[in-house]
Amino acid sequence: MSAPSPPAATAPESATAALYRAALGPVNTAHYLQLFARFDEAGRASPAWNWAAGLLTLNWLAFRQVWLAALVYVACAEGLALLILGLARRFLHWPPAVEWGVLGAMLALCIAIPGAYGNAWLHAETRRRMTRAVREARTVREACEALEKQASTRQRLWVLVALNALLVGALVGGYVAWTGVPVAATGAPAKVPPEPAASAVSVPVVPAPEPTASAPEAAPAPADRPQEVVVEPPPPEPAPPEVTPVLQEPPPPAPPPAPILAPTPPALSGPAASPSVPRAFAINVGLFADPANAEKAHARLLQEGLPAFTQTVEMPKGVRTRVRVGPFVSRAEAEAAAERIRALGLEAQIYQP
Repeated sequence: MSAPSPPAATAPESATAALYRAALGPVNTAHYLQLFARFDEAGRASPAWNWAAGLLTLNWLAFRQVWLAALVYVACAEGLALLILGLARRFLHWPPAVEWGVLGAMLALCIAIPGAYGNAWLHAETRRRMTRAVREARTVREACEALEKQASTRQRLWVLVALNALLVGALVGGYVAWTGVPVAATGAPAKVPPEPAASAVSVPVVPAPEPTASAPEAAPAPADRPQEVVVEPPPPEPAPPEVTPVLQEPPPPAPPPAPILAPTPPALSGPAASPSVPRAFAINVGLFADPANAEKAHARLLQEGLPAFTQTVEMPKGVRTRVRVGPFVSRAEAEAAAERIRALGLEAQIYQP
């Protein structure tokens, strides 16, 4: 019986993937690693939908620590709220239907734009953190340790969930306390029953007194019994109409405040380039047919503190591995990095993506 074959060795993780993993933290890391690898392969961050960034924009930005985008989002939201609910209502006098239509359109935009470009914002912020960590550390392992200390953790996620629950509870309690105005109890007046109709009453007639001497003599009345005269009582007065008390209803509650909307951030305009990644400078180091040589050059660049990354390119002669360094904000930084690369015996050609 033949001996069992040893398990296949897994390919070691590249330095760029290790830096990405350390910077992202333990939450949903595999998804973002695949996404960022596709961005690096294409050389630009393309739109990709993110439900958390679209529906819970501020919470997602705070959890991922993308503070610049969060500040721009809040500033634009406040500006639009002032513009639509303040100036437009005061000077333009829009009909309610037009005002609600504008608010709905802005709500759709403030969901669609962060949802489509949130991954690009996170990719750009992660690249900036990696570049800073590699420059400050001596080795890749030290850079990964520094990034892990700054990464978002599950504890941070639960803190945000608890804060949102407290905020929702406070809003619901305030709304109930504001709209729950007690109504004064008013009792209905007692109904006055109508008086019963009086029945016929027999009133005996008292005989007239005897006349005095001065009066003429009247004929004597026969000695019969006194006659009974039936007297009909007056009709009863009609009962007053029943009055139903009118309860004063409380005023209707005011409509809830309009949702805060945000426009497209100024830095996100332009169809040609990524809305969140500004045009910068990068350096082409080389195109290698042997992946091992490309990995060696990539590792040397990272050890020198340069933000290097690799890309796989399909060519007519076969698959090639491209090594690049960047991005850099200015051409001066790119020139300085190119000098360091040439000092290592590698080629360095500056280009602008």
